[in-house]
Amino acid sequence: MKLHHLFSINLIIAIFFGLACSLLPHQLFKLYGLQLDEAGVWATRLVGGSILGYATLMWFGRRTASIDARKAIAFALFVQDVIGLIASLEIQFSRVMGWIGWSNPILYLLLSLGYAYFVFIRPGDI
Repeated sequence: MKLHHLFSINLIIAIFFGLACSLLPHQLFKLYGLQLDEAGVWATRLVGGSILGYATLMWFGRRTASIDARKAIAFALFVQDVIGLIASLEIQFSRVMGWIGWSNPILYLLLSLGYAYFVFIRPGDI
């Protein structure tokens, strides 16, 4: 797999979750068996905007010829995915969500491993 492909896969995931958080926070959280109050809706919409910002980075990262830019974007996404993995494992182990909640740590794990590969193991393939 090339970094371009990882950016593309991550882009699709980010667009889905970014739009869902921004436009349909109640419905998204209902899938996880959670309820949102007004503060939760506000925070979820802010997170959705951030996710769409990451999607923009992935979009431009796919197309840039700059190796330095791709390295920086890959490292930033690695950091974000590791933090997302830790946070999603914490909430999953708290047993607040049902089995569908495991989709988040699985996605974060796969993405962080993918970015770790390009950042630390095969940086020449960026």
